[in-house]
Amino acid sequence: MLRRLALLLGGTALVLALAIPAAAKGPKQPKAPHTPTAHELCMQNLRQTQDSFSDSQAAARKALRDQQAADRRKLHDSQKAEREALRNSQKAARMTLHGQQEIALASLLAQQPAATDSQIKTLKDQQSDAMKALLSQQHSAWKALVIQQHTADVSLRDTQRTAWHTLVSSQRPAALAFHDQQKAAKKNC
Repeated sequence: MLRRLALLLGGTALVLALAIPAAAKGPKQPKAPHTPTAHELCMQNLRQTQDSFSDSQAAARKALRDQQAADRRKLHDSQKAEREALRNSQKAARMTLHGQQEIALASLLAQQPAATDSQIKTLKDQQSDAMKALLSQQHSAWKALVIQQHTADVSLRDTQRTAWHTLVSSQRPAALAFHDQQKAAKKNC
């Protein structure tokens, strides 16, 4: 019991020994605000100028990239619509030819109820040749569209690459001149 009491009194004395000097100091005084020197203000101004210059050049590059992406999407969408229109018109032409061929066979059978196998075979051969000619013509039209669209893609890509290189090459001298200007301004700071 005595041991516990001694520990309790020793702990209390230790706490008081630490707390009393800390309380006597009082609250910390706030530091006076730092007043920047002329050199620091000049350097800060140079950094802000450099940041705004870099941001303007990056914004110009981003605007060009965004415009080029929009142009590619527009071309892609128009080409997709052209392909869909050609596909639909070719399907309609095949369906029309097939319908006409069925009507021609039905009218042959109606005009000659006892049509011979050779007459039916001749008609079907003519119809088969007509279908092959249509499919060949449609295949040629499809290939021509693919070639035309590929040429448009390559042309757009080349135009965009040229525009990008032009922008980058025009920004380089401006960046070098700005860098030289900043270097001279740093000497004056």
